[in-house]
Amino acid sequence: KSSGPKASWNPAEVDVLIKYLHHHRFEAGDNGNFKSNLYTSAAAHISEFLTEGLPKTRDMVKNKWVSHISNIRRIYHDIEGYCLKSGCHWDNMCGAGVQGTFDEQVFDDCVKTFPQIRPFKQSGWQYYNLVADIIPNSGVHGTN
Repeated sequence: KSSGPKASWNPAEVDVLIKYLHHHRFEAGDNGNFKSNLYTSAAAHISEFLTEGLPKTRDMVKNKWVSHISNIRRIYHDIEGYCLKSGCHWDNMCGAGVQGTFDEQVFDDCVKTFPQIRPFKQSGWQYYNLVADIIPNSGVHGTN
């Protein structure tokens, strides 16, 4: 069931949106979500970067952050899930840094559980640190 028109996001809109949300990260609730008025102001803020499709609405911005299948938070959580797997490497320059057939198999198996990591086989996600700052209690946790 569709909740309205589909948004087409260009890279500049995504970049400006993530930086805008990061700037307003202290307004995020305990779950890393924002109040409706912030999604509205974010939509207005990114409007000058529109190159095709419909102007972004509050709901489109919220979906990009929270609900859409390839939303920003899901990418982050999939990277976090991958990092917590034993033997899985991640850094923000090389991503998973897959080298060799064993690494390839481990990565392919992880993509089944964490599909949003697929683009980061050999490169990091430029927004990882910004999104980690927004989402409370984020980041890999361990004793050392």
